[in-house]
Amino acid sequence: MILTTSDPSCIARDPASLETEWSELARRRARPTVFLTPVWLDVARAHDRRDQLTLSIAAGRGIAALARDEDGTLTFAGGELTDEQDVLAKPDDVATVAEALGGWLALQRAPRVLLEYVPEETPTASAIARILAGRGYEVRVERLVVSPRLTLPDVFDAYVQRLGKKERHELRRKIRRLETGRRVAFRFASERDRARVLERFFALHRRSRGEKAVFMTDDTERFFRDAADALAARGWLRLGVLEVDGDDVAVLYAFAYEGTLALYNAAFDPTFARLSVGIVSHAYAVRSAIDEGLRAYELLRGNEPYKYDLGAIDRWLVRLEATRS
Repeated sequence: MILTTSDPSCIARDPASLETEWSELARRRARPTVFLTPVWLDVARAHDRRDQLTLSIAAGRGIAALARDEDGTLTFAGGELTDEQDVLAKPDDVATVAEALGGWLALQRAPRVLLEYVPEETPTASAIARILAGRGYEVRVERLVVSPRLTLPDVFDAYVQRLGKKERHELRRKIRRLETGRRVAFRFASERDRARVLERFFALHRRSRGEKAVFMTDDTERFFRDAADALAARGWLRLGVLEVDGDDVAVLYAFAYEGTLALYNAAFDPTFARLSVGIVSHAYAVRSAIDEGLRAYELLRGNEPYKYDLGAIDRWLVRLEATRS
């Protein structure tokens, strides 16, 4: 491992040796996310050729998974396909852990530190920015992208009633139009059905237009397959399938983790676009999540209009960029 540490508060460790406490810290975050679990980051790192380092921080109170670009830039591990990045710590320890990480980053004398997709509501970015600025770095923290989120009530009717008048009317109209004269069903794929549904997901992606048509490269598909295998083994994968007259016309690639259903990606049959199968699929997924007892529906990065039609509220993810003066 090229990256080293001389700071006694930040100790380089083998990720496997930290798995138990890492998993527990991920679960105990103020807002748990699958993207900060060792399971997810193990997959992400397997697809990342950069140098990797895992730090145990502040006598085990926190963990940071990091990577270094070829030009020496230090980042959180995970890459572009990891929707949220941060230190791992219990809520009361985040500021302390982030400050310790900031001190370690300064000691590395890296030409650049770039920490992206960090939740604005955590003290991580501000704490690291304060330390680096005091060590001679020029630091900028800015909002990067929204990550809309729905909190879920106990019953689906209460969710629908909570929508604005226009959004409520439109959602009901679209569901009614799709269901009229058609056999419509929504399910989360069983483990026995997982391989077939995953193939359908990729097939629908290949039929997509615009950004979706170029997003699913061969490398990205391999990542999605590896992530599906790893998360399914923990019971976290949810492949939502919308079936219309016997055909699977939409597949949602999502994760259920610590009370939250997180939509990671989706693919739809473009011939059914006029029937709004996209937003209807999400409505059915919300209903299924409520039935499962989940408390939130994360729509993750991006400000696509359908997210707000579903009633989502923005969360901001920020970018910290620091360069040595």
